[in-house]
Amino acid sequence: MLLQDLRYSLRLLRRTPGFSAVAVLVLALGIGANTAVFSIVNALLLKPMPGRVGELVGVFNKDRTKPDLYRGFSYPAYADIRDSNDVFESVMAHTFALVGVRDGDTTRRTFAAVVSSNYFTALGVRLAAGRPFSAEEERPGAAIPVAIVSDGFWRRTGGDRALVGRTITVNATPVTVVGIAPPGFTGTMAIASPDLWFPLGVYDQMVTDIFKQQAQGIDDRRSDALLVAGRLKPGLSLAAAEPHLDQIAVRLALAYPETDRDRAFTIAPLQRLGSSTNPQSRNPLAAVSGMLLLMAALVLGVACLNLANLMLARSAARRKEIAIRLALGGGRARIVRQMLTEGLVLSAAGAAAGLILAWWTTSLLAASMLRVFPISVVIEAAPDARVFAAAGAFAVLSTVFFALGPAWAASRAELVPDLKADTRDGAVSGTSSRFVSGPVLVIGQLAVSLALVVAGGLFVRGALNIAGTDPGFSLDRQLVVGVDAGMAGYDELKGRATYRAMLDRLRALPGVDHVSIASTVPFGDMTEGRDARVGDRKANPVFVIVGADYFKTLGLPMLRCREFTPLEEVASPRAASLAIVNEPLARKLFGDADPIGRQIQMGEREHGTERTFEVIGLAPGLRHDVFDAAPVAQIYVASGGPYRGTMNVHVHVAGGTGSESSMLDVVRRELHEVDPRLPIVSMRTMTEHRDVSILSWSVRVGAGLFSAFGILALLLATIGVYGLKAYDVSRRTREIGIRMALGATSGDVKRLMMREGVRTTTIGVGIGVLLAASIGKLLSGLLYRVSPFDPFVLAIAAVILSTTALLACYLPARRATRVVPLDALRSE
Repeated sequence: MLLQDLRYSLRLLRRTPGFSAVAVLVLALGIGANTAVFSIVNALLLKPMPGRVGELVGVFNKDRTKPDLYRGFSYPAYADIRDSNDVFESVMAHTFALVGVRDGDTTRRTFAAVVSSNYFTALGVRLAAGRPFSAEEERPGAAIPVAIVSDGFWRRTGGDRALVGRTITVNATPVTVVGIAPPGFTGTMAIASPDLWFPLGVYDQMVTDIFKQQAQGIDDRRSDALLVAGRLKPGLSLAAAEPHLDQIAVRLALAYPETDRDRAFTIAPLQRLGSSTNPQSRNPLAAVSGMLLLMAALVLGVACLNLANLMLARSAARRKEIAIRLALGGGRARIVRQMLTEGLVLSAAGAAAGLILAWWTTSLLAASMLRVFPISVVIEAAPDARVFAAAGAFAVLSTVFFALGPAWAASRAELVPDLKADTRDGAVSGTSSRFVSGPVLVIGQLAVSLALVVAGGLFVRGALNIAGTDPGFSLDRQLVVGVDAGMAGYDELKGRATYRAMLDRLRALPGVDHVSIASTVPFGDMTEGRDARVGDRKANPVFVIVGADYFKTLGLPMLRCREFTPLEEVASPRAASLAIVNEPLARKLFGDADPIGRQIQMGEREHGTERTFEVIGLAPGLRHDVFDAAPVAQIYVASGGPYRGTMNVHVHVAGGTGSESSMLDVVRRELHEVDPRLPIVSMRTMTEHRDVSILSWSVRVGAGLFSAFGILALLLATIGVYGLKAYDVSRRTREIGIRMALGATSGDVKRLMMREGVRTTTIGVGIGVLLAASIGKLLSGLLYRVSPFDPFVLAIAAVILSTTALLACYLPARRATRVVPLDALRSE
């Protein structure tokens, strides 16, 4: 009987291609939105990691006297845990770096991991080609330049297995490729994949100062450079392992009291996204994913309400057929099953189209992430078993929601009236009308659609706010160029000399007003903080190394005294003791007192000690991050003090010298003339720099996703309103003809037809406003400088929805005025 129902459903849908096409389109949009979001959530949170990566737990090193203070591990501490424990089946250590890979005449920055020799074994992953690292290559200071490349890196270099054994140049060091990782392997993190893996023995050559936390090598017990993770022995729980780890910590404290006296070890599950020296108890992406799924579910809800309306109208038109079936002995269950089968056929077609939409959406997101993220992003766009299962589940749920109610109502037909009724009437008779009526379903569609349109509007307004964010200085005529002497293999002496020559060359360029240098850039993806104090007053300002005329280059006047001079770009003890504070930091540390000439104690990352700095200038406050609501505390030290291989060149272009992009070409040429080996990792205008930051990208993606949900819901609601009103006009054709024969004008007919539409729209918008307020409250933590109850967005969304709904009502109403009374009366 099921096959019979299926064949009949296919014949019925083939005879009504218009209805079938609209139904499949509506379901494709609803199921496709949900399947696309599930595909993204699956890649981020659900898809199993290769090998046994999912079984790993992180080992965390905390201070017994300060339980919230965590740090990394030194290589000797890792070796002690690895060699003397009865907790882990396998333990590995790793850290990360950004390295420069030579590609012809240019150097490309790429993400890398520096790992212990048992890294791939501990993760349960077999290499696609070549061999893993040896214990000798792992030994700190061994400096045996070998690497294992990712599948993506291998494919970008031609996809030749002969790459194993060849030499590539990384950080100006020849490195021999000894292995190729398998496809889909991203290390310990989902999506974010290193392109290269190096043994711990080359830590000093491959880890530049961005990622080095201390001057000591990893073989020094004071180092905290490494992250440690392992697989517990079979049958051992997290709680049962803690006492064993505590015994290891006690043994190390007794053996090495100077460095390990107050150490304690704990374990916790590793996060799929990101790495940290402290356990992460919450995953913000889970909340974002849940919110996206909720929004997509609301879109599917609108689609189901739309389809339920269509099914109601369809069952009304088929009531004589259903009455005949019942009169011939067909049971109500048989009728319901037949109509559910018809709904399931529609849902299956919609799910197939939804899978294509999901694949396209996931591919688009992956491409967008690759353009913005400074690391390789691996997202498999092709649907897997989970995505197929999810699409099937969405199809079944949709069928239940949009087909069960109309099927149940249709099965309660009144035989005698329905057998006598003229099917041209189309009215839903008797008990069929006990199911929720068409206008009520349309009201639900309009209410949910308004909430989704408001959600999209809130995110769009946040994206517009980012585009207009004022960091505290003008972005016009500003260029920023990222360079990295460390990736060229330069030591501090060579790096400083190169940067001095570079600044001298650029400052002499025609069309350039000012040039300076800085370790970090406002709205960038890198931030460095330091602990600063004056007596009992403490702060944690953003720490920035800058060159001479930095504030003049940004177009900012100093509030008090001076900024650094070219002499203070040269390394010297005097330059290393000077600092400039901005206004927010001055208020925190000095209150209303004059900071000039005062001293600040600041922790030194390189040596783990404090150093005294003399304040020589007071600068205006700046926003360092796009999410900063106000200027934040910052401290600036002279580039003649601490050294960073990775720096950013700021260029202020003179007015009337042509476009900023043309000056970028000039700057690139000049830098190449200064030193062709110096890696240029980025070249942008300051506006482009702000717009390509990861945070700006995330807000834009949120705006795109939620706007897509709103547009889909609006489209579906418009189809629903139009369909209901068009059906109402066709059902009342004879009534309209009689009214017009008795003297009703076209305006009278339009008002008659529009009256119900206006009432439905008004109620739907009213309920939608309340629902939108609730949705806005849920989204408040994700919005960028936008009130969740923004009256402007709410008003615009209400106007858009009302206009489209009323237009959808007007078109059938206008068609009703074209009814010829004589033809309508003859149809009686």
